[in-house]
Amino acid sequence: MARVRPGSKRYLSVVAGILALLLVNISGITNLNLAQGSDLGNLAKISVASPEKDFPVRTVYIWTPPGNYDRSTLPVVYLLHGWPGSPSSMIAGVTKPLIAAFTKGAKPFIAVFPDGNAKTHVDSEWSDSYDQKAMIETWLTKNVIQSVESDRIRSNTERAIVGFSMGGYGAGIIGLHHPELFTQIATISGYFIIDDLTGAFGTIEKIKYQTPSNFLPVANKFSWFVSEGKNDFTHPIRGQAVIWTSKLKSVKAKYLLDQPPGYHDFTFVGNEIGKIANWLIWPKNAAAAPKPSASASENADTSTSNTSN
Repeated sequence: MARVRPGSKRYLSVVAGILALLLVNISGITNLNLAQGSDLGNLAKISVASPEKDFPVRTVYIWTPPGNYDRSTLPVVYLLHGWPGSPSSMIAGVTKPLIAAFTKGAKPFIAVFPDGNAKTHVDSEWSDSYDQKAMIETWLTKNVIQSVESDRIRSNTERAIVGFSMGGYGAGIIGLHHPELFTQIATISGYFIIDDLTGAFGTIEKIKYQTPSNFLPVANKFSWFVSEGKNDFTHPIRGQAVIWTSKLKSVKAKYLLDQPPGYHDFTFVGNEIGKIANWLIWPKNAAAAPKPSASASENADTSTSNTSN
């Protein structure tokens, strides 16, 4: 994405367009047919307070897959959207592929979709902005986890973080900042460099803190799933998966690099999420997969991947 100067006419028009798109995405949540009792699972919407100036209350969607599960026994995966994007775009892109994966034997989990949009710094990068007008990382790692997991706070081996595009960056850097919270990180078409288009970082120290390579010494505390479509030429995505996994290899981190055909879109996300569901490793006490259902979607994913330890 080309950079635009904050305050310019182009900047303001871009922001206005993004906000309009977000309103459309958010309103679309009612069309997802994930009501209580649906065979597509249960979707709950909660409001969670945030310690910031722009959004003192943020929205989170919690999806529980179909099946008679004791919710407190399920692991939890936090899924971060891109920019422009919203929880509804992620929900629409991944729930059916997840059901298909669970039906085929992947262990089920609760999927959590927080809203990482911001006002002052619309390209939030899922970060705490230097001026504290957005405090999204703190909100997610403290307030959201406490609210979502109120039935039982999970251990870090029962919790994973996954993201698409900007959310891929967010999943990587938030995970690196918090090895006490996560042991598994998956990035779909993400990046591992600074791409702060709207000045959320602001200071040299903050930029250092938001640079993933500065946290390579702890990267081997995680298992990584890093994917990028062969047909994805989006800036700054192109080539990031190979660059980052070469750095992971240098610190002997466990990773899976996946580069199937695909573009920067939700078709690619849908294909990858089924792989991620099968890749995730949960403690032995995690709930068993549900029995096959005739109404579940089939997962058409046939792409291959490369592994390294």
